[in-house]
Amino acid sequence: MPGGLLHSGACRRQQVGSDCMTHGFRYHRMLDRDQLARVLDTRMLSFAMTCALVVLLLVFYTVTMVNMGAISSRIDEINAHPYPVTVAAGEVETNLVQLRTLSDRLVYVRTPEAVDAVEDEYASIDRAIADPLATIASQCRSSPEKAGALSADYETLKAEQRRLIDTCRDPATTDAEVQRTVSEQVDPLIGAMLARNSEIIGSSHQSFDALFELAVKACAETALYATVLMAGVLAVLAVFLVTLRRRNAERDRLQKNLEAALETARHASQAKSQFLASVSHDIRTPCSAIVGLTEIAERHVGEKDRVEECLSKITLSSHHLISLINDVLEMSKIESGRFMLNDESFSLEELVSLVDVIAQQQARTKQLVFHMEADDVSGVYVRGDSLRLRQVLLNLIGNAVKYTEPGGEVRLRVRLERPGCVSPDRAPCTDESLMLGESRGTDFPETPCGGEGACGCALYRFEIEDNGIGMAPEFVGRIFEPFERERSDETRSIEGTGLGMSITKSIVDQMGGAIAVKSERHHGTTFTVDLPLCLERADAAKPLPADDVVPTLPRRVDFSGVRVLVAEDDEINAEIACDIVGRTHAEVVWAHDGAEAVETVLGAPDGWFDLVFMYVEMPNMDGLEASRTLRDACRREGRPQLVIVAMTANAYVEDRRRAFDAGMDDYLVKPFGFADVCDVMDLRLPARSESDGRHAANESAEPAFSLV
Repeated sequence: MPGGLLHSGACRRQQVGSDCMTHGFRYHRMLDRDQLARVLDTRMLSFAMTCALVVLLLVFYTVTMVNMGAISSRIDEINAHPYPVTVAAGEVETNLVQLRTLSDRLVYVRTPEAVDAVEDEYASIDRAIADPLATIASQCRSSPEKAGALSADYETLKAEQRRLIDTCRDPATTDAEVQRTVSEQVDPLIGAMLARNSEIIGSSHQSFDALFELAVKACAETALYATVLMAGVLAVLAVFLVTLRRRNAERDRLQKNLEAALETARHASQAKSQFLASVSHDIRTPCSAIVGLTEIAERHVGEKDRVEECLSKITLSSHHLISLINDVLEMSKIESGRFMLNDESFSLEELVSLVDVIAQQQARTKQLVFHMEADDVSGVYVRGDSLRLRQVLLNLIGNAVKYTEPGGEVRLRVRLERPGCVSPDRAPCTDESLMLGESRGTDFPETPCGGEGACGCALYRFEIEDNGIGMAPEFVGRIFEPFERERSDETRSIEGTGLGMSITKSIVDQMGGAIAVKSERHHGTTFTVDLPLCLERADAAKPLPADDVVPTLPRRVDFSGVRVLVAEDDEINAEIACDIVGRTHAEVVWAHDGAEAVETVLGAPDGWFDLVFMYVEMPNMDGLEASRTLRDACRREGRPQLVIVAMTANAYVEDRRRAFDAGMDDYLVKPFGFADVCDVMDLRLPARSESDGRHAANESAEPAFSLV
């Protein structure tokens, strides 16, 4: 939401106000005076109070009858359930104990006579225990599921006893096997049955107590509901009288709330206008440069040097415009709560070295000297978001370079302010107080450092110092607010969105750190960032993705013999894409939409095209649907699967996920350049010799479509 890029007060006013602007007048119509009078009409209120009294009486009568019925049924149950079940459970317990003794006897004596005697006693006990188990199964009301389980367990026990008898009669059986069978199969079953039988006895004994408790509860509930009934009658009468008196007051309160909401909406509209004015100015500045320089180049088309100068400035303005859009999107993500930090292990030494390389390049471009002073970070591995930490440092260094005159100096210092300890086998740090940054100043919580195995959280300080033009004291206090830029003669020519410092502070806050700034006009500026970082083992770290930050030349730029289809509905974008791909010496075909792209690929010989650059949003058939159609058709017809690369202006993670789910292999975000296309083609297309047989076979065949 655009208003979300303003300070928090403006954000809240805009959010509340937008809702009120949408629903305010409809809400006002719904709660006008006539409707309020109708809702609070005396006759309607009287009817509602009468219904409430009837409901209370019905509830009281229902509860009383239910309680009496429960007591009566419980008395009937006691006559048929507790006593016989208790007696039967006692007999079952006696028999189970005898069964356990018989099983243990076989461990020590396994003569044929002893085994036969045990088997006879098993049969005798089985006849004796059958009736008690049947009684429990049929009459146990308190725990019928346990009674059923007890009978099922006994059937299992009988099977185990038969198996034990057979095992004992086998001459090859050892004493250890008999002992293991008894201890692992028979005795645990008997123990479980004894425990379940005890629970049945206990539940039967509890029936009388339950009856008493039920009677006491029924009396208490009856008294309670009688009291509630009387209180309800009095409350209904009181509500009736009070509501009549508060009718006008309620109507006035609603009216005032509506007026306050409309006032908030007006303030939000002003905040939105302020945001649009700021963004409009920042967008129009590079756009005006692009339009004006284009006109100049058109008027001086015969002057090569003048045209090249205009094109160079157009490129710079375009990059500035893209930077503005990226900053706005980044700030919008932060304000909307969709900004997330990665949790990964990385080498602090690699990160510092990478920042040093990039900063040296930036400084040399403006004829500055960059120095880096760092404590010994060799072999130091930490846990956090390396990409965001690098973004913070490069934002601050880039800001220092921007506001320092040629010949000046920029310096980065990395210091360990508070050490932490880590043992070779330490698990990832979980010191939440340090990781979450409970303190937003420099007074961070003490880092435990008790030797080996102590918490591995350490406090690092990053200082970025320059001897540039500095800032006025009144601007230092608001430098971290969105769209804030110092307006002076010295800074008028310096381009910027006014969002970089706000984004930087938001990232530092999310990482649990603190950022501060000191500046003096004409004496330079120093930014100080304190971050708690958790130390990690070296084997847990991953190498930094340097290619994401340091631009490198594509490894291969000549793709002669490769055939590429560009599917793009916009003629200008199609011309740009075809020109970029054509510079790789590949043959290029242009399709105007997804349907034409599918028809072109399927109408060509098998394997004719190597790669398709597919724009996602197109008429007739979009790129996602075209990609799915091509994948299905190639599988169905046995064609080789070609490479499909998405081209889109949507850069969110969910957009990438949709493209990959549709069967696309890679993803190019507009605007992209020659190096981006070469990198994708080099990655996705295998190296091919000039005598590649597949394309040589089709060399004489003319395609049934025009090449761009």
